[in-house]
Amino acid sequence: MAATLMAANDSIFLQTLQERFGYRLGRFEQVGERISYPLALTTSSEQVRRHLVVIGNAAHALHPVAGQGFNLSLRDAATLASCLQSELGGPNVGALKILQGYQQQQAADQNNTVLFSDSLPKLFGQTSSAVALGRNCGLLALDLMPGLRGRFARFGMGMATREAGHG
Repeated sequence: MAATLMAANDSIFLQTLQERFGYRLGRFEQVGERISYPLALTTSSEQVRRHLVVIGNAAHALHPVAGQGFNLSLRDAATLASCLQSELGGPNVGALKILQGYQQQQAADQNNTVLFSDSLPKLFGQTSSAVALGRNCGLLALDLMPGLRGRFARFGMGMATREAGHG
């Protein structure tokens, strides 16, 4: 679909845009330069070195579902700040051992969030009626079982594991 829209003339592009957005933003009259960004999971193979930490979207670019990448970036920064707090002003603030401690502490949260944000759009992008039935049953279960809904919400907020330390 993206390749077709990128190749479409302005008239077809505007018509498709209007159909997708409706008129809640008014009537679209013209378009500028079009750029396509594929939504793909990208993760850094290395997050820490001595005196260097890669966090947020530099460490893990996620599908923008429910702001998970932004939320994970905030949790990465909070965890890093917590790990560095006792070393501030000291000579060991960038020691590899301390930064590896951050990475180990944040690993479960990062893995869970990557799994969640990569799997959810794939699940809802499936057109199979069997997958749709399973997906709808799962949503119904979340609606009917507050305990399950609460655990799912905690997972989505990065608070699923004790190691993450966010809950």
